Amino acid sequence: MSIENSFLRSLGLQFYQGQCPPLLLSFNKDKKVGPPSLAHLTPEQYLEYSYISKELFDNYFKFAFVRNPWARAVSIYKYFKYHRILSFEGFMKYRFPKLWEERYDFVRPQVDFLYDAHGKQQVDFIGKFEKLKEDFEFVRNNVSHPLEDLLHINKPPRPHNWYSRWNRRFIYAELRQRPHLIKHLNLFSPVWSNYRDYYSPEALQIVEEHYRKDIDLLKYKF
Repeated sequence: MSIENSFLRSLGLQFYQGQCPPLLLSFNKDKKVGPPSLAHLTPEQYLEYSYISKELFDNYFKFAFVRNPWARAVSIYKYFKYHRILSFEGFMKYRFPKLWEERYDFVRPQVDFLYDAHGKQQVDFIGKFEKLKEDFEFVRNNVSHPLEDLLHINKPPRPHNWYSRWNRRFIYAELRQRPHLIKHLNLFSPVWSNYRDYYSPEALQIVEEHYRKDIDLLKYKF
């Protein structure tokens, strides 16, 4: 389901090559205007970079949707397509720590988008992915602009042909950029529908260490 897509369709906008500049859903190279991805601004950054005034920020209805941190880690694994080259445990041990450094705005704890540095909640409503339709209806009833229905946009990846030319190109490009991963290569990792099936005790611990604030404040369990 895509909440962003619902808002875009309702406003007569559309993604362009995966981004939408009118709503700040774009990449950025100018540090003066924000982090590398303007799609991942925290509430404090919206104010810091003057994308919204304090008066408007206080008057708007603000909401966010969160998800189970262990499910989110599996989603990140698939989003970056590492399920095509590494086992999930290999990804969490050898690639995720690098993403934490290189793409922190993307993988950072969800509570960073909900609370300020003093622990004060910055949004009016926190919905959960696990009850998306129900919580989205609450949002629809609290915004002034009518919203389109949710559509299923980001469907999970299907098993693919490991030996296809397209897949070999992906593997070659990844190993050329990160040759150390060849020691952990695992091309035949299964694609499960339940996130729990991906976890070993070590992978569980890595998620707990990185997303402890999410687990505690958002009341999530594995």
